[in-house]
Amino acid sequence: MKLEMIQEAKAVLKPILNSTPLIDAVTLHDKLWIKAENLQKTGAFKLRGAYFKLSKLTPEEKLSGVVAASAGNHAQGV
Repeated sequence: MKLEMIQEAKAVLKPILNSTPLIDAVTLHDKLWIKAENLQKTGAFKLRGAYFKLSKLTPEEKLSGVVAASAGNHAQGV
């Protein structure tokens, strides 16, 4: 993975994601931080991958539609 890919994903996702905090979890471990992705609209980080993948579909692929074989957070992201 190249830095440019990460930057592209960040730009695509920024308008649709909630900004989630890093939480110091020192009570669990002295060097542990938790990224609170449960504060996303779908309750999980899976929105990131699903949305970015769909944003990369060609117009022809979009016409075919998509199927989410999940009843959980990934399907909500799709």
